[in-house]
Amino acid sequence: MICESCNKHEATIRYTHIVENKKKTVNLCSSCAPKEEDHQATGVVTSASGKKVVAELSQLTAAEGASAAQCAECGMSYQEFKKAGRFGCQGCYNAFGEQLERLLKRIHGSARHCGKGRVKQRQLLSPEEEIVQLRQALEAAVAEEAFERAAELRDRIVQLEKGTTEESL
Repeated sequence: MICESCNKHEATIRYTHIVENKKKTVNLCSSCAPKEEDHQATGVVTSASGKKVVAELSQLTAAEGASAAQCAECGMSYQEFKKAGRFGCQGCYNAFGEQLERLLKRIHGSARHCGKGRVKQRQLLSPEEEIVQLRQALEAAVAEEAFERAAELRDRIVQLEKGTTEESL
């Protein structure tokens, strides 16, 4: 369905106005909807529930506007990325960083990569990074009720924390 205001973009929002017991429905795109909202917001919405709906609609149009953004380098939209499953260029990571971070958190539980590495690489971890990994392992051990392993991990964390505080003195 095409936007009834600009006749260019796909309509994603439907406004229904009731004035003097007459119902009028207008289909708008995400860029024209805020303009229509400005025209209609002259005291029409007075109830608390109506104001809540308008606020949620504003958030929806803002989110759609963000997903309608394009990469400055290759011109790919976020919708195209979602269809293709891969970015068009390295600039897409900057253009869609916010959406990508939310997507990774939803899929993996974190936006930080903690993959496996070679033994030599693991030995090159800074004490702070090792403490973070040990704390995650400690939480997992407690959740699994492996309390002996948890105690060992706790002791190693304390040992590393003492070492880092002594180095900083």
